[in-house]
Amino acid sequence: MELRHLDVLLAIESQGSFTAAADALNTVQSNVSEQVRQLEDELGTELVVRDRKGARPTECGAIVLERARRIRREIEGMREEISMVLGLEAGSASFGVVGTASRWLIPALVADLRQRASGVSLRVVEGASERLLAEVLAHEVALALVTEPVFDVRVHVEHLMEEALVGLAAETIALPPEPVPLSALEDLPMILPPPNNPLRIEVDAAARAQEVTLTVPVEVEGIRLISDLVAAQAGVSVLPETAIAPIPAGVRRFALAGMPPRRLALIAARDAPLTMADRAVRDAVLRIVGRTLD
Repeated sequence: MELRHLDVLLAIESQGSFTAAADALNTVQSNVSEQVRQLEDELGTELVVRDRKGARPTECGAIVLERARRIRREIEGMREEISMVLGLEAGSASFGVVGTASRWLIPALVADLRQRASGVSLRVVEGASERLLAEVLAHEVALALVTEPVFDVRVHVEHLMEEALVGLAAETIALPPEPVPLSALEDLPMILPPPNNPLRIEVDAAARAQEVTLTVPVEVEGIRLISDLVAAQAGVSVLPETAIAPIPAGVRRFALAGMPPRRLALIAARDAPLTMADRAVRDAVLRIVGRTLD
């Protein structure tokens, strides 16, 4: 088995047909067919099925494709690490981050890499923790900063920091002195992320612990939109402290009683070793968080 056999199979999957794969590889269709035949003969099973819509992998073909993607990632990682060891500082890294943390983290991360590893190119993916976990497991993102808890044993979880969860309300809403008990929000409409969101899980858990029932008529996945809705007097909310700066006009932030802090962690897939470029990103994130905590 040679790498060219795997490259042909990967091209067929990405292009959808033998003809398109041949074009992508700058070769002829007969060569693509021959490479697939050789690979199937060696493995003793059919890997690709052709039909009128093109070509698709068999069950065994899907297994080979997953292995082929891993092999390609390992080869690319090897090249990047050798380049960095030789002082070339070449390589690409991928990093996922929850939207509430991207505002303060990503500008500092880009500046740190520019100073310490200027040859590393960075791809940033912003999203909810659940989405980022799925992308890390699919090896689409090497590292991600997400909110805890993370229970999936397929990822390595490295706790980074804690930050306060605070209330957010229009200035026109009357509230008791700080720290405001959650019970004071019981009769107010809440704007929170959906139930499977880690932030919502924490807020709901705190409410249950205090025997408080919160009414949530509006659920928003994009947390940064919530502060705008609060400013529009659509309801009140509970958000991480770093997610609501600057505070919109006409909105007040207030401390909450009995509200545990939000925990942030770095996650990486256990079955995908980090390249040196990805490790450079991890080191930069740790430096930035250390300065933030200081």
